[in-house]
Amino acid sequence: MNVQKVSFIEVSYTNNDDIRILNAILSSWFSDPKILHFTAPNHQYPFKISKWISLSYTDQNIITFCLKLDNWIIGHISMKLNAEEKSAHLFHLIIDEKYRNKGYAKRLVKHIEKKLIDKEKFNRLSLNCVKKNQSALALYQSLGFYIVKEKKHIKMVKDLK
Repeated sequence: MNVQKVSFIEVSYTNNDDIRILNAILSSWFSDPKILHFTAPNHQYPFKISKWISLSYTDQNIITFCLKLDNWIIGHISMKLNAEEKSAHLFHLIIDEKYRNKGYAKRLVKHIEKKLIDKEKFNRLSLNCVKKNQSALALYQSLGFYIVKEKKHIKMVKDLK
């Protein structure tokens, strides 16, 4: 039986090597406009890394992780830290289409939670979800997130302690 190695790597949208790799991966994943809309509703199709960075990655309090399966990046998640409130906001969670519904998104979110609790001593996570993205809503609810506001998008939170 072939056991695949799962690992998490921190990447930076200020590092040119990381940007080059992220551009290739995200451009492939976002070749479908629906996937781009579900992941980042404020971004227009077609995907452009420069616009992605300027709209979402100029704040220094943003940390991004990728999930690797063996040597392939198959997932991406970012979080914006708010040290004063001991909270973080999750965004841009995406798993390569070939690997969806296999628990990898759950593993990415749990990795973030562990980092926030163990290292940062944070106590709350929030996120926004597109209403039509039912699989994402089900995932977040299975992880203990609950809905706090429902308008154009659904705002969810999870208490970490």
